[in-house]
Amino acid sequence: MQNGFLGAGRERGTISPTECRYKERDVKITTKNGSDLRPISGDYSTTTLIELTPESKMGRIPSNVVFLIDASSSMGGDKWSTVKTAVSEILGSLQDDDRVGVVLFDSSSKEIFPLASLAENRSAMQEMIKGLASPSGVTNLEAGLKTAYAAFDKRADKDKVKRVNHVILLTDGFPTDDQGYRIEETKKYEDIVRRQEHITLTGVGIGSADDYDSNFISKVSDLGRGSYYHANDLNKFKEGLQAEIAKLQSSVVGNLALKFSDLNSRVMRIAKIAPEIVVYDIPGNSKGFELPTGSMTKDMTAFIVQTNSQGAGAAGAEIPLFSLTAVYDGKSTETVTVNIKATDREADLGQVDPDVFKAIQVLQVHLNGEQIQASLESGDKAKATRIIENTTKIANNLGQANVTRALTRLATDISQGKSVADDLATIKDESKKTRLLIK
Repeated sequence: MQNGFLGAGRERGTISPTECRYKERDVKITTKNGSDLRPISGDYSTTTLIELTPESKMGRIPSNVVFLIDASSSMGGDKWSTVKTAVSEILGSLQDDDRVGVVLFDSSSKEIFPLASLAENRSAMQEMIKGLASPSGVTNLEAGLKTAYAAFDKRADKDKVKRVNHVILLTDGFPTDDQGYRIEETKKYEDIVRRQEHITLTGVGIGSADDYDSNFISKVSDLGRGSYYHANDLNKFKEGLQAEIAKLQSSVVGNLALKFSDLNSRVMRIAKIAPEIVVYDIPGNSKGFELPTGSMTKDMTAFIVQTNSQGAGAAGAEIPLFSLTAVYDGKSTETVTVNIKATDREADLGQVDPDVFKAIQVLQVHLNGEQIQASLESGDKAKATRIIENTTKIANNLGQANVTRALTRLATDISQGKSVADDLATIKDESKKTRLLIK
């Protein structure tokens, strides 16, 4: 299969591809392909950049937030004190029209405060959190997730419309059975999160990644269409919580979905690449589907869609790839159709839009973190080193200073035979943050 974007030996081009802009609405939609051209025959991959920009007149919407807090025995000591202090402080920074609930999980789970308005309950919540008993028991995440999501079901449907409905998971470990042994099979937890199409989830891993499963927390955060934070020291934990609340406070859309129709190509990948990276599960191959993507902030939100299409057999033929509508809080953008044109000129195929090129590089840095970890786990340090070197160059060119530092530290720790769990978790965390990279 040929690739119109990252084909072997392709050089970055300078053409200005077609952009589709539409009349004034609350949210503007813009699409552009990496290249508007493809060969006249065979399979061919196209990368399309989708940008959604809210109008400045769109105001902040309130949030329904449930803190899902690991209260198992490993969370004792300084961790527990910091969690209580940080959550109490965060309650002070949320708005009166926000609602907050708190769920603890250890050997079981308990809703200690239902979703309630901060206007009337802020002080009571803060006092309740400060007085929480010391952690104990094992890590029954399944019970915790079910109780957290059930908290939203107790609210009327009208209480969940035009709001961000969000769970913040705080944990220092991994799921365990009732004897405290780690549960290796995580599908049941992933399925619980995956089913909640209109409630997002962010995972915060507390402490060393040697002690919690950063792959698992990162995966459920992706499935929950939320962020992931690796807090390997208590200052980073507070910073992560503050960043998450700042994102909630700048939200202008509660539920954003991408509605694909008239698919004339196979969708290979869909990922949000700004203001953060989220890689989505791809629905089954069909003529259309709707993909929930979570909330949207006042900043531009961008996605890339990678498709594979068949040639039309004639130069100049226009090939429709898909039609797209963004649906948000009961409204929708114009429906746009993304097309590509067949060419019999090989020279045309090396021309790539620089904005799309940058977007795919941002995603590649994030995905390469997974490849590095897989290579290390299989014992192939040489392959891991090659990927680290390549990824470091890309991250440095993109201006991802934190990622570049983490990759450099990872290379050093590998050469010295040290644990690399924290390095890999930091790369996962930092490579997701793209708000300042995509403009």
